[in-house]
Amino acid sequence: MKMRKLFSILMTSLLVLGVALPFGGKANADAASDASNRALIWLKAQQDATAGYAFEGLVDSFEDFWGPNNPKQIVYTYDQAVAAIAFIVKGERTRAEQVLNKMRDIQDPSGFWLNSYWYNNGFGEEIRKHVGPVVWMAMAAMAYEKQYNDTRYRPMALKALDWSLQYKKANGSIAGGWSGWSNSDEPWSSTEHNIDIYRVLQYYASVDSSKAATYNSAASGVKTFLDNYVWDDTVKRFKGGWKNDTNLIDPKIPLDVNPWGVLALGVSGAHNYGASLTYVENASGTPGTLANPRYKQTLTYNDAGNTLTGYDFDWTDEVLPAYDDNGNQIGNTGADVWFEGSAFMSLAYYLQGNASKADAINTEIIKKQGTSGASLGGIPYSLKGSSNSYWVMAQQNCVSSTGWLIMSLHRFNPFTGQYLTGGGNTGDTTAPTAPANLTVTSKTDTGVSLTWSASTDNVGVTGYIVYRGTQQVSTVGDC
Repeated sequence: MKMRKLFSILMTSLLVLGVALPFGGKANADAASDASNRALIWLKAQQDATAGYAFEGLVDSFEDFWGPNNPKQIVYTYDQAVAAIAFIVKGERTRAEQVLNKMRDIQDPSGFWLNSYWYNNGFGEEIRKHVGPVVWMAMAAMAYEKQYNDTRYRPMALKALDWSLQYKKANGSIAGGWSGWSNSDEPWSSTEHNIDIYRVLQYYASVDSSKAATYNSAASGVKTFLDNYVWDDTVKRFKGGWKNDTNLIDPKIPLDVNPWGVLALGVSGAHNYGASLTYVENASGTPGTLANPRYKQTLTYNDAGNTLTGYDFDWTDEVLPAYDDNGNQIGNTGADVWFEGSAFMSLAYYLQGNASKADAINTEIIKKQGTSGASLGGIPYSLKGSSNSYWVMAQQNCVSSTGWLIMSLHRFNPFTGQYLTGGGNTGDTTAPTAPANLTVTSKTDTGVSLTWSASTDNVGVTGYIVYRGTQQVSTVGDC
């Protein structure tokens, strides 16, 4: 086995093998590794911020979301799933378990979680039980189970899926859940959360014989809904969803259903799902409207007038008043960059095999990564803070954008719980061997030099993470 070069770090007593990072090119790899490590620093700080509160162990969804003089900390259920998966990808098993343990503790006996919680005074902020966030927690449990071969969170995931299936409709879709605001079931089946549940149902059907028939049947129904109700084969993209109360398509067309569809279904199958990425790229209406959409935007991101290019949440760059379903104005529409959604696109391009495109998107996202202080490593939710006609998008650093950047940089597909190895849905499911023969070759008062024998892997090991106790202190690439 070839030996790694010597490198100097602070006094280190423990070496832990890191996740293989399939980056292309040394300069690219270094920049991606640095951005990933900074993102982890921010996620750790957001998790540490909940210490001593009712939801200790969860990850504060936004950095100072309510302002420094009004710190109403909030944890979104979906964000906890994203954070747990990002911790798994970064080899932070203990931190992932802190999230999953707390979510297991607060799961309702029937299987749901509320959409969000205020953790500094202990009550639910959004009294809605939506299938999407609930299924994402099952997805995080799946990622944990696959990566560590540990089934401790499977009961939690099965309860979440069983709860979700009560909303199954005749067209095969799973409807949205329940809203306390109307005290009724949601009348819609979103494309997004049906994409969410498809692979998770398939996975747990494959590992739990008692659920196989029910889950496989439900997954088949969901696939039928996705292919026959909400896929638009004329323009090669997914529609936003289905209105069960009116039997009409949701006229809104959010970005995320297209890259998520690719990540969950692959680039091809019953339809050419990969073509939806081309649709997003080429939808360049001027101005973008519902009939003539525009997602890709190049906008200034700093006072010097420098620009970045990314993807907006929805279809419009017209500055117009935005209204909720009750007719209340919720800010204004307009051109924006949705950083979380831009990371969806980069990861979908990795799956498609277009690494150069994916790398370029990530480079644009990293332009807005926090560089110092409490913001170090964080990625904002949006650039301009526009309304996407569902809600006003925050401009603060957030868990969803930061966690998704980690997933994209490491090419981890949360819908399958596997690392990508190229185009298609093939995953790297074989763990590398542990490095051997760790030797201290020299030491000083401030550092040590180490050598060790290389790990082996069926895909390849491109990096190691060095720890002092449980604290990460350095990384070293393949050399």
